Amino acid sequence: MSAGSVERYRLYPAIQAQPSECAKLLSSAQPFSRAAEQLGHASRVWTVGIGTSYNAANAASWMLRAAGLEARPLTSFEFATWPPLADADAVLLFAHTGRKQYSGQALARCIERGAPTVVITKVDTELDTDSFPDSVTVIHTTTQDPSAMYTVSHTTAMTAAAMIADLVSPGALGDVSEIPSALASALTLEEQIAELAAEWSSGALIALGAGPMLTAAEEAHIKIAEASRRAVRHQEPESFLHGPVVQIVDSDRILSFAANDEAAQRTRAITRLTMDMGCAAAWVAPASVSAPESARHLILSELAPALLTIPAVVPAQLLAAHLAANDGVNADDFRTDVPEFLEALSKLSL
Repeated sequence: MSAGSVERYRLYPAIQAQPSECAKLLSSAQPFSRAAEQLGHASRVWTVGIGTSYNAANAASWMLRAAGLEARPLTSFEFATWPPLADADAVLLFAHTGRKQYSGQALARCIERGAPTVVITKVDTELDTDSFPDSVTVIHTTTQDPSAMYTVSHTTAMTAAAMIADLVSPGALGDVSEIPSALASALTLEEQIAELAAEWSSGALIALGAGPMLTAAEEAHIKIAEASRRAVRHQEPESFLHGPVVQIVDSDRILSFAANDEAAQRTRAITRLTMDMGCAAAWVAPASVSAPESARHLILSELAPALLTIPAVVPAQLLAAHLAANDGVNADDFRTDVPEFLEALSKLSL
């Protein structure tokens, strides 16, 4: 695939649809109240998913903790392989397609135990919802993401989690009705992000984020890796400082996510350290959270940290798309256009 515009990718209209799809979900007749009741009465909530759905699960754990619940994230693989369920536990499971094997096994574990379970999945899910017992509540978000680089399915899934958390403890996360406008505002950053992608034509990327913003850094890692195939990793800033920072070279590119919380100052200082070593940096944060000097500030809406994770992923999505377009990479098909990779992947079941 030759270099060209991001508009040729199937992922691009999905990115643009996120404000309207999240608005539609917020006003939909989904069983949010029943989900909030199930999770709100649990002594502990496990938030579970795989890949991008795990990042949604991790974000949801922060939302539910902000609402006063004990919530812990686990990958579907961990949950299915080493079941942690105890009496009075509940589960919030993210499964966009419903066909990933370990998410299916995790759900089966929940049903076997009779644990109250909320499943967040797509419209026309491949899960056999008609066979589910009363212990399972299903919330449908949006249609199948048109690209292997999941975008709108991720933000709608997190929006569903925010709606549930808000019903558990109204106002604890801030105003969930602001999510669509915050997503729309993030989309206006595209011109700046296109410039950034052109500037970052080489070098490895490192995404940093603390607390709820670590979930945005995790998602940046997945999106940039699968869409552009550039070398990229993510880390919590303080953990990055205690070891991996010694590997920094001046060609590394730093993408830091910050919210208006106590972690912002330390994230800024560690980002500044990388810049002092010659790295270029972008700062994804609200205007109230000032960027390190000479870092490109991609300004997000002013939301509480647990909600800010939703629009914070948009700059990462756009950066992944523009990096891929600049390099002429097929961003939509999970590298299955490379025969050797497709053959190797075909030997495994996702």
